[in-house]
Amino acid sequence: MMPPGFGSVATMEQTPMNSMIGTIGRIAVLAFALAAAMTAPAAAADIPGAKDYPGIKRYDGASIVEYKTQKFTHYTLPLGAADEADADNKPVFAASKQVSGALTRLSYTVPAGISSADVFENYENELAAKGYQVLFKADGGAIGRRQDVIFDGVGTQLFSYSPEAAHLLTAELAKDGGTVSIALYVTEFEDGYTRDIEVAKGQAIVQLDVIESGTLQDKMVTVTAAEIEKSLSAQGHIALYGITFDFAKADLKPESKPALEQIAQVLKDDPSLKIHVVGHTDNVGGMDTNMALSRARAASVVSALVKQYGIPAGRLNPAGVGPLAPVAPNDSDEGRAKNRRVELIPQ
Repeated sequence: MMPPGFGSVATMEQTPMNSMIGTIGRIAVLAFALAAAMTAPAAAADIPGAKDYPGIKRYDGASIVEYKTQKFTHYTLPLGAADEADADNKPVFAASKQVSGALTRLSYTVPAGISSADVFENYENELAAKGYQVLFKADGGAIGRRQDVIFDGVGTQLFSYSPEAAHLLTAELAKDGGTVSIALYVTEFEDGYTRDIEVAKGQAIVQLDVIESGTLQDKMVTVTAAEIEKSLSAQGHIALYGITFDFAKADLKPESKPALEQIAQVLKDDPSLKIHVVGHTDNVGGMDTNMALSRARAASVVSALVKQYGIPAGRLNPAGVGPLAPVAPNDSDEGRAKNRRVELIPQ
């Protein structure tokens, strides 16, 4: 006879004791399986209210752990390494591009065991298939020494101390008369304060920032020359929002032309009128910077009126008060937008 376990099925007489042992064994196996199922890591659910940016799929099995949207913001899109940081601990890139528009920021954790390189390559393929044009791409040390201040999560240090397996890509897509700009950062978590985000060392994490430019509807109707004259006479000043500038610069945007034409018309209608052109900013940035910026912007308006519309320079006085005369709280995008303006005041 062949011993049990060597190719034959052993038979055992069913006694009450044998039956009880078999039952206990089955219960033990069931209990072990249940415990294993309860302790096995499961894919985390997305945080409430979060959703993928339309048209950009997430990596299979990934979960949204941080989510933020803004109706309008200014964003520095990296086009080169971040080797320095400024006084506010914001990255200074070897090359960059300023974009403005609606922001969607998504932070994902990817199931354990998947490398950041694999995740990054999948995103590259996804973006290429959707027609995005790559502006900048770098891995590891080529991203720069100050990776820690490029992407810091949303109120956490999820990305701050994990540069070793990092990959960065910026890209753009022309869409619906505007531009969609993205900054993609993928790495493997090493260390850092993550609040209530569950993430293991070596686990791939993703941050995707999407900025939709040209999507902010201009709700400020160009003020006419007659309206400017009326406001100067009745209120002693007028705030103009149709004069716009590049972010953190004094360069007038082409969209400012209609407002400049109306100002010039007012000055031509009344050759005796002299005005102060006063620049105002929000409170983002340092006081000295904003004061200088507001003066430079006022000077740009004066220069345009003189050079493009023939207004004598002696009738125009450029001045700037930075953030010192707000007309709304600076704690929201809408409030800051109201505070960024140019005012005209009769001399």
